[in-house]
Amino acid sequence: MTNLLKVDACSVAQKIADGDLSSEEYCIALSEAVAAASDLNAYSTFRTDHLLQQARTADAEYARGIRKGPLHGVPLILKDNINTVDLPTSGGTPSLKGNTPASNAPLAQRLFDAGALLAGKANMHELSSGGTSANHAFGPVRNPYDKKRVPGGSSGGTASAIAACLAPAGMGTDTAGSVRVPASLCGLFGFRPSVGRYDGDGIVPLSTSLDTAGPLSRSMDDILLLDSILAVDPQPLTDLSPNSLRIGVAEHLFIDSVSEVQKVCSGTLDSWEKSGITLVPVDLMPLRELQKAAAGDVIDVEFPEIMKAYLAEHAPHVTMDDLVAGIASPAVKSFTQDRLNKTFDMEAYAYATGPALQALQNAWVSLFTEFSIDAVAFPTTPDVALPLADDDNVMKDGESVLSWFYFRHTGMGSTGRRPGISLPIGMGSSGLPVGMELDGITGQDRQLLSVARAVSTTLDTMPAPKL
Repeated sequence: MTNLLKVDACSVAQKIADGDLSSEEYCIALSEAVAAASDLNAYSTFRTDHLLQQARTADAEYARGIRKGPLHGVPLILKDNINTVDLPTSGGTPSLKGNTPASNAPLAQRLFDAGALLAGKANMHELSSGGTSANHAFGPVRNPYDKKRVPGGSSGGTASAIAACLAPAGMGTDTAGSVRVPASLCGLFGFRPSVGRYDGDGIVPLSTSLDTAGPLSRSMDDILLLDSILAVDPQPLTDLSPNSLRIGVAEHLFIDSVSEVQKVCSGTLDSWEKSGITLVPVDLMPLRELQKAAAGDVIDVEFPEIMKAYLAEHAPHVTMDDLVAGIASPAVKSFTQDRLNKTFDMEAYAYATGPALQALQNAWVSLFTEFSIDAVAFPTTPDVALPLADDDNVMKDGESVLSWFYFRHTGMGSTGRRPGISLPIGMGSSGLPVGMELDGITGQDRQLLSVARAVSTTLDTMPAPKL
């Protein structure tokens, strides 16, 4: 059963469908593994009795000839900002601890309708507002490859659990990189879809314009399956071979990364070329000013109103004052208070979310057209997982620094509302995972996933963490 926990969600589903495994057998083994690795603190809520009851129900349905969907009987971990009726949704913050919304988030419901079980809720960075997942209310999440290091944020619990085989796959959310960064630091596949591709209702929010949920897994097949379930109208995949691909290489982002990351990425690019992929140097620097203009104060402007709306609908007993007063992280409390107290230039906001965004997206499409490329590649994060210092800081080169530098590369795609996927490409000299991101064109998610599927066939399997 220990080896069984290492397979992906697609494989678990197939074994259940074939009658080689019951959902209850798998969930018992999973529960034992979660208990044994409790020091990772990946789950904020995990109830063995709740999981096993779901599994028994799934098995009983199967015995009666009922198969809900492609995930029947498979447990998934959901980030603790995605509303679920059966388990609380806290957003990682004390004032929402124990809060149980009246309905599942539509995204969660689509997974349950496809037969998925709720394994538990994933620990996370408080209010999705940081890069360490060092939660002051639930305790810090630890990276399974080195428990003294961060898993990334804000979907750190989802990533840590999946990497440690405490769930076969699951969901996080991504505003500036909160799916892709933990995926990179924990050796996983992590997909951020175009904004609006998945239903965002019933998720503790940061930004209407930038927020999106995204799947994480140890396999590309799981990402493809989860996207097909969650997208309202998924397009078919294109069957591509590596030697048909032209990948743009954002060279300055490789230079921007530490030598350990550069070395792994360089080896991957060599491997891609040997597999027939054509690499095309591209310069993203001219897009930097467009990105800055489109980023503006978007999160700061949108957060107060959308959070008030979320509380009114899903936690009416909690006011904004209650929320802020209860924030446990000093850093999160500070910039949350700043967002609520600032006066913003709404004309500048309208420009950022209108003409500036359109100019950025047009320039991105022009880049693809000019160089006839299928995706742009760059290191997902400029560094590997670093030791936790305090609050939202990590120890880097002997100094305590704010972890938000991890979003330096991923933030570009978020601003453009475009899809991006982090691929696990290997281990650095420190024995820690390194990720490479592929970005596509806004709205062309299945095309990017088709490219990623072809590229993933050139990758070696990531070694499991030694817990």
